[in-house]
Amino acid sequence: MSDCTPAPSRAKQIQPMRWLLGALLSLTASVLAAAEPAVVDTVRVEERRWQQTVPLYGTLTSPRDADVMPRIAGLVETVAVDAGDRVSAGDTLIELDRALSRLDLDTLQASADEAQAELEEARRLLREADRLAGRGAVSQSELEARRSQVAVRAAALQRLRAEVAAQRERLARHTLIAPFDGVVRARLVDPGEYVAQTTPAISLVATDTLRLDVSAPQQYFGLIEPGMRVQIEPEAPVGEPVVGTVDVIVGASDAAARSFLVRVFVDNSDGALTPGMSAKALLELETPEGVLIAPRDALVRVPGGGTRMWLVNEDDDGTPRAIKRQVSLGRSANNDVEVLDGLEPGDRVVVRGNESLDAGQAVRVREARQLPPADTVSPPPNNESRSLRLSQPGA
Repeated sequence: MSDCTPAPSRAKQIQPMRWLLGALLSLTASVLAAAEPAVVDTVRVEERRWQQTVPLYGTLTSPRDADVMPRIAGLVETVAVDAGDRVSAGDTLIELDRALSRLDLDTLQASADEAQAELEEARRLLREADRLAGRGAVSQSELEARRSQVAVRAAALQRLRAEVAAQRERLARHTLIAPFDGVVRARLVDPGEYVAQTTPAISLVATDTLRLDVSAPQQYFGLIEPGMRVQIEPEAPVGEPVVGTVDVIVGASDAAARSFLVRVFVDNSDGALTPGMSAKALLELETPEGVLIAPRDALVRVPGGGTRMWLVNEDDDGTPRAIKRQVSLGRSANNDVEVLDGLEPGDRVVVRGNESLDAGQAVRVREARQLPPADTVSPPPNNESRSLRLSQPGA
């Protein structure tokens, strides 16, 4: 007798059976998994000073950068430098035509010489009147008049000498000199041009010492101090490592960026660097007090937000079991995180095998190790002198 049940009806009968079989297999697998301890690796957390190499980025600039202007108006006669020339403080940059100024100086000098002669004559007459007054041949009024004449001539001479000195200074100002050691960035005038006192003539920049201004996140305020040595890594290859010194910490924080200014001075006497070059400053920071440090591999992200770690503790019969613990994090660098709350020194956290643990699950510790010392932390893959990746607190 043939089976007359339609094919769709048989399919409907088979589907619940398949579902029941799958559920039984899943339950069996769960029981077997629960019976078999999970294999994990652990690391014992510890309290120590937080050490971190912080990379900060900025642009090298010169502390002395100026468009040098003439100290007096005039016609450019000669230009002694060109772009790229290195000059020292006091070197001549440009010369202005000084023919008329020399004539004015000669005129004033002649007037001063004339006043000098008139003063000498007035003094001679005063001495003669003083002798005659002793014999009663000159009145007292005449004697006082001679004395007044000497004072007037002396004042006139002093005024003319001041005018001569002022004209000498005007004459000297026809030469524009370098105010500091540096490199000529641009020549802005040519011979034959008339320049005023507000006309930029030479663009000059100092290069022996450069500065690097960088913005540091506010979390490092108090860890960066003046005098701290800084390793500078310019974007362009310069050969030997460049070392600078923190000079100024500007404590007025940028409220929008949550940062503060760090100014680093860099010795550039060899000319390996140039203003305008981008560079990275590597600062070795260390907290004055100890903090609790755990490996980043121990972190488990909780869906919907939050972070936890799995600990391994032994129960009363000595069986190691997984314990779930919520944690609060602080700083993060390389493979380390700062734990603010949730752990105690000496706790063993799971760093491998923590993806599918259940609370209270029995575990078998395959490898238990300590955190590596702070001074032996391996560099990141790019091998940039232990330049560690930053993250925000709580990341």
